[in-house]
Amino acid sequence: MDLPITFCLSALIRKFDNVFKNICIKAYVMNPELENDQKAVLCLTVEEDLIPTFYKLLSQGFTVKARVGCTLRELLCRQLGLSADYIEQRVQTIFLDGKAVDNIDTAVVRQGSTLALSAAMPGLAGATLRRGGAYASMRSQISYEGTPVPDHVKDGELVLKLFNLVARELGPRFLEQGVWINGKNLQGFFQQAPDSFWAGCRAAELNGQLFDIDRLAKMEWAQQQVFVTLTQT
Repeated sequence: MDLPITFCLSALIRKFDNVFKNICIKAYVMNPELENDQKAVLCLTVEEDLIPTFYKLLSQGFTVKARVGCTLRELLCRQLGLSADYIEQRVQTIFLDGKAVDNIDTAVVRQGSTLALSAAMPGLAGATLRRGGAYASMRSQISYEGTPVPDHVKDGELVLKLFNLVARELGPRFLEQGVWINGKNLQGFFQQAPDSFWAGCRAAELNGQLFDIDRLAKMEWAQQQVFVTLTQT
């Protein structure tokens, strides 16, 4: 009787493991077309209905500069500005460095950590991964074992990944403020974008200079980190 449950849970865990491999770190780039400028800032003006297409990039991961060495609650509430009600009611699944988190008051965010936030997922596997859920004991091997004693709090970076409803609700704010995106992910995103995407992309600036939209998909973004901001028309 345990086999279907174990298989379903293992498949979902492998999915998360694959997602965690795409890690964004430093916000510096090297690109022949940028000559000696090692910082790339890409500002896009797009139609409102294109915003959801960028959520794929948010699920792959973007770098956030924050105070690290603190508890997860400190990061989510005081630094990212999420309300306690939103965290309790909406953010039902949390992975920190590949481990499912149940208690955000004992989980400590460290330099270079990878944090994934998701709303409730369907099925038994989703119920098993839900933090503080009745089935949490079934995934004890991948549960986060935190310490109530935080590290020394300091400036640092972490990788944030947003999924499903959390991405739809929080994504627009992050995209408007700007996010550091892995260049390989950005290049794949542009290369796979349909014609309807380019029709809704109204303007582009690269490092403060107007940039030909048609060249975005032809740029060599791989091995780079790009700060992307969106403005909707």
